[in-house]
Amino acid sequence: MGVFTHISEEELSFFLNDYNLKNVESFIGINEGIQNTNYKTRIDSKDFILTIYENIDENNDLDFFLSLMNYLSSQGIKCPTPIKNSSLNYIGKIKSKPAALLTFLNGKSTLNIKKNHTFEIGKVLAEMHISTKDFPMKKKNDLSINGWEKLLIKNKDKINKFESNLFEKIKNKIIKIKEKWPKNLPSGIIHGDLFPDNVLFKEEKVSGLIDFYFSCNDFFIYDLCICINAWCFNENNELKKDFFHNLIRGYQSIRKLEKEEIILIPFLCHASSLRFFLTRIDNWKNKNDLDIVNYQDPMEFLEIIKFHELNADKGYYNLNE
Repeated sequence: MGVFTHISEEELSFFLNDYNLKNVESFIGINEGIQNTNYKTRIDSKDFILTIYENIDENNDLDFFLSLMNYLSSQGIKCPTPIKNSSLNYIGKIKSKPAALLTFLNGKSTLNIKKNHTFEIGKVLAEMHISTKDFPMKKKNDLSINGWEKLLIKNKDKINKFESNLFEKIKNKIIKIKEKWPKNLPSGIIHGDLFPDNVLFKEEKVSGLIDFYFSCNDFFIYDLCICINAWCFNENNELKKDFFHNLIRGYQSIRKLEKEEIILIPFLCHASSLRFFLTRIDNWKNKNDLDIVNYQDPMEFLEIIKFHELNADKGYYNLNE
C-alpha cells in the first residue's frame, strides 16, 4: 500500500532477527493504496511482503486477519500466508508499529477487466465463503449499516463539496436502507473489499487474493454485491450485464444462491455502493506529510449509487436472461 513508514536496511534486519532470517538482498516500498505500508523484500533468496499496519491498532483485529489468511491458505485458497516469529506470533514491531511478514504471491492485478475475469472472481469468492465455514474466529463488520452514520457526520463538510445538499440526501438514503436491512441470510466470513487491485492473475486465472483487512462476518450476498460494483461497471458507471451474469455464474458454479439472496441483489448493490462512497469520502485527500498516495475518487461510487436507484426495477439484475 502507500509508503507511510520509511525504514532503513538496518531497521529491517533488526526486525528479521526475530524470524531467523538474515540476508536482505533487496527491499522496495509498494506505492499503492491508502491503508498500510508494504515492502516487497527478498531475504535469503526468497520473496516476502513486509506489512506495517498504520491504521489497525487492535492486536485482536490483526490476529483475526492474519489467522484468517493462514486458515484460508490451509484450505487451498491462494492468499498470503503470515510467517510466525521466534515467539510463535504473527505480529512483530517495527518503528513501534505492528508489522507482519507474509509470503509473496506471483501474479498481477489487472485494470483491463475482461468478461472471463468475472467468472473467475465469482468462483473464487464462493470457494472462500465455503472454505471458512469452520473458521473459529468471528469479527463484526464495523463498516456495515450501523457504521455509516458516523462516517457521514464526520465528513459532512467534504460531502457537500461534491454536490449541493448531498449530506441530507445521503442521510435520507441511510435511513431508508436501514429500515429494509435484512436479518436472516446465509452468512459467514466475507472478504469485504475484493476490488481488482486485491486480486492477482496469471494467464487470466486467479493466482491470489490479497488485502483481507476488511474481512469480517456478514452476509455472503453482500460480499458478492461488493464484487458486482467493483467488477461489472464500465467507464460510464453503467452495469455491464454480460459481466454481471458471468460473475453470478462463476459464483453459482460453486455455491448456489438462495431465492431471498437473489431478490436482494439490487438492494445490497445499492447499499454496498453507498458504503464505498462514504469510505472513499473519508479517505479523500486526508493530510499526509510523508507521501502522495493514489486517492480513489468518491464520485465513481456516487454515480454507481445513482445507477442502482434508477434501475432497481428495470430488469438489469434478472438472472434468467
